Amino acid sequence: MANIGKKNLSISEAARYLGVTEATLRRWHNDGSFTASFLTPGGHRRYALADLEKRTKGLFRLAQEWAAAEKPWPLESDFYCSTSDRFKTRHERMAHEMDTHGSWQAFSSLISSATGEIGNNSFDHNLGNWPDVPGVFFAYDLGKRIIVLADRGVGILATLRLVRPKLETDEEALRVAFTEVLTSRASEHRGNGLKYVNEALTQAGVDFTFQSGTAVLSIRKGASPFTIKKSDAAIRGSLALMKF
Repeated sequence: MANIGKKNLSISEAARYLGVTEATLRRWHNDGSFTASFLTPGGHRRYALADLEKRTKGLFRLAQEWAAAEKPWPLESDFYCSTSDRFKTRHERMAHEMDTHGSWQAFSSLISSATGEIGNNSFDHNLGNWPDVPGVFFAYDLGKRIIVLADRGVGILATLRLVRPKLETDEEALRVAFTEVLTSRASEHRGNGLKYVNEALTQAGVDFTFQSGTAVLSIRKGASPFTIKKSDAAIRGSLALMKF
């Protein structure tokens, strides 16, 4: 974990802050997409914390716009997991980084496991049925303590209608997904995923927002139960934001 008490970070600290590799930062610097704030007399790259914060400020907005776009654009490879194996690798790296932060031990495993459930659900429920772009947007900023996931899958309502054909709205679908065990899918080992996410993040004291279609579910620290409201703007698939 980067020492965010410092104003200028080394390349290794900056990489951990952004959740990318040092090689990625070097590539961004060389191609001009995100250059180091300055070079030391010895030629070492240094990154100002203020510049890193600007870089990560729009993670949720980027995921939101990508999930809602009629025609999506290619995502940077550091945010895009085209396969479940790619997601697993990045998720395990995030979990390790969280585990090394001693003061987070009480909740880091709950957050990382909930993140895994959300990402795995995206792949499990859309396997062979991706409407256009397969895979998930997965980004995190442990310096700002946020995690963002999104997919352009069929969405929660369409998925649950396979076993609950009478569901009519996105709001109904989210309520069922986050509160019930769908026993007819128990053999697939994914009937309890979002219900577990609800329980884990509530226990961890995380502020959580999850949207699918026009329905937005919110979990707030110290408030129970979750709330569901209708959004004016619909998205493809699902969109999740954790703040801890």
